[in-house]
Amino acid sequence: MRIVAFAVAGLIMLLALPLGAAQSSPARSLVWEIEEGLYFAGNALGMLRTINEVDRVSSINYTGTGTALAGGKPCTLASYKAGVNYLRFSGMRVDFTCEGSPTRYIQVVSGDYAWNEKEPGVGAEPAPETLRERQLLLYMLPHGAYKAATAAGPDLKLSKEGAATVWTFPLGEVGDKTKIKFGGTMRVALDRDYRPARVEAKVGNLAMDATYSEYGDWNGDDYLSDVMFPKRIVLRRNGTEVLNLTVTKTNTYNPYLIMPVPASLKK
Repeated sequence: MRIVAFAVAGLIMLLALPLGAAQSSPARSLVWEIEEGLYFAGNALGMLRTINEVDRVSSINYTGTGTALAGGKPCTLASYKAGVNYLRFSGMRVDFTCEGSPTRYIQVVSGDYAWNEKEPGVGAEPAPETLRERQLLLYMLPHGAYKAATAAGPDLKLSKEGAATVWTFPLGEVGDKTKIKFGGTMRVALDRDYRPARVEAKVGNLAMDATYSEYGDWNGDDYLSDVMFPKRIVLRRNGTEVLNLTVTKTNTYNPYLIMPVPASLKK
C-alpha cells in the first residue's frame, strides 16, 4: 500500500508541473514553437486549406498603382500587373507601363531563366543579369517567404526582436517540380498577426528587402477567398527603392498562369 501511495503522490506532482516541463526539453520546446509559428503564419495568410490544413496557394495575380524603377529611373505607374506561380514551375511575370511613356515593360522569370517580352508570351529577349533578383522577388512575397521558410526545415532559426517574431534561414532549394538553388539567406520579421512585415534576402552581392502592411482580401466583395495579401508593398535593391506599390485588386483563387521558357532561350 505504501508503494502505491508513493506512486500516486508522484503522479499528482508530475501533473502539477507547468505544461511541457515534464515532457519537453528546451530543444524540443523550441522545435515545437517553430512548427507552431509556421502553422500560425500559414493560417494567418489563408494558405492552409482542406480538412488536412495544407498549403493550397499555388498562384496569385495582383494589380496596383504607385512608382517603380524603369530603365534606371523612377516613374509613376500608369498600369501594373504581376502574376506568380509556385506550382511545378516556379515563375513570375511583371507587366507595367509608366505615365508619359509608350514603353511596356514585361519582365519574366521561370526556374533558372529570365527574359523580357514585348507582349505576354511574345518577343522574348534574354535577361540573364536579372535572374537572381527576379527569383528572389518571387520568394520574397509573403506567400513565397512562407514556402521558403517551410522548405528550410530544421535550418529555420527563431528569434525575438521586441514583440516581433523573426525567422532566419539559409535559402537552399526552393520550389515544387523546378527547384531554384539560391545559396543565400533570408530573414522574415512577422507582424503581430504572424504575417510577414519585412523580408530581407541576400545572395552574393545582391541584397533585397521588402516591407508589407495592411493585409486583407483584395479580390473584391463578390470574389472573396480569405487569402490575405498586403495592400502596401515597398521593395528595395541594395538600399535603392525599386517599387512602391498600393495593391488595388488580387486574384488569389489560383488563377491559371504559365511562364513557359522560350525555346530560343534554352538553346
